Amino acid sequence: MFSIEHRVGRLVEIRIWSPISAAEAAPWAKLHDQVVASVGGAYFCLVDLARATVFSPEAVDAYLATMRNETQLLRTATLLGQSPTQHLQILRMIRAANHPQRKAFREAALVHAFLAEIATPEERARLTELLAP
Repeated sequence: MFSIEHRVGRLVEIRIWSPISAAEAAPWAKLHDQVVASVGGAYFCLVDLARATVFSPEAVDAYLATMRNETQLLRTATLLGQSPTQHLQILRMIRAANHPQRKAFREAALVHAFLAEIATPEERARLTELLAP
């Protein structure tokens, strides 16, 4: 299950939660591309995986295909769940996507700080809203 939204500025909000199936990857990629296009240029992402579990190998491959094709991406901060296995899997995906401004964090405050460095005041306010406990 997932949601992808663009509400303010260059910020793209992505949430993925369990159960995660490989069948969702194609609809996710299509919506992702539509939302990114609606930004109209460079963008950055908050990816919330706090309620997600480990992805299947098929889902990993499908999500990576999209991650490798983000030519306008400035940076991505991923909020991880509690699973150490998920953490390792996401770090592996980030390395495979080969974008130096993708990072994963276990703490919302670190996600906020990383994205706030490039955010406008309106984007920072939205990040604060999204990452509130």
